[in-house]
Amino acid sequence: MQEILFSNQSDAMPRLSVETAEDAISKVNRWLHAEVGLALNVDAADFDGKTFCWHLPVNLAYGSTGRLGTVGDIYLHAATGEFVGAPSAAELWQRAEELAEAHGIADD
Repeated sequence: MQEILFSNQSDAMPRLSVETAEDAISKVNRWLHAEVGLALNVDAADFDGKTFCWHLPVNLAYGSTGRLGTVGDIYLHAATGEFVGAPSAAELWQRAEELAEAHGIADD
């Protein structure tokens, strides 16, 4: 039996849109800073192999006070880079205002 070889075969694996935790953090922080505000950020991403998504808690933090708490969670699909679960920018903003107010920080 003759073996057939293809010259265009490759050992390369398909590339993911969001390969690392650092990639996920960077992508979500860019969106947060552009759409919501600079006081919101993510600093950790956990990968879930069952859903193939990165989970990123969204924090409210100010330079003068540090982190005040979490205001939401974002789920980012690793293969497509799409947000598959996230509060809207308006909802995150509202939650951030409520948390800041609870800590005695008023929006002027």
